[in-house]
Amino acid sequence: MTAQPPLEQRPVAELMTLDLLTIAASESALMAWELMCKAEVHHLPVTDDEGGFLGVVDAQTLTSTWNAAAPQQARRPVTTLLPSRPPAAVRPSATVRDAAGAMLESGTDYVPVTDDHGVLVGLVTARDLIGALAGVERDAAPRSGGMPSLYRIEPVLPAHPGHGGMAPD
Repeated sequence: MTAQPPLEQRPVAELMTLDLLTIAASESALMAWELMCKAEVHHLPVTDDEGGFLGVVDAQTLTSTWNAAAPQQARRPVTTLLPSRPPAAVRPSATVRDAAGAMLESGTDYVPVTDDHGVLVGLVTARDLIGALAGVERDAAPRSGGMPSLYRIEPVLPAHPGHGGMAPD
């Protein structure tokens, strides 16, 4: 039996989240909130129309900028919630210590994990670090080709009778 290196020396690839729910840059802050609530996540990577990584919107930013007195702000693009400069990303081979340092430096509780071309391959959150420190084993999803599983949920509005939809039976 081979002993694992200490947590801070392990690569982030061992503990990063691979299956990520993303949100399109054109979606609203309200859609980001809905997705976070439905999926029970606190971080949503934001992608452009080609799937390129733009940044991460987190629940803390969303709630701290929410203004119930100005409902039109809920419709503002999610990109308005991104920091002016994206947080430093790390590579999958970076150590957990490097990821924690990047979080501290950027003042966030997450760090994006990108490949050599800047393509998002995962996300490490403070929860991932705490889980690893506590020795919680994660279910490792089988990798099928090196690309992360990125999910995008598209809103579907119900049809209304008299507006081109079918009337209920």
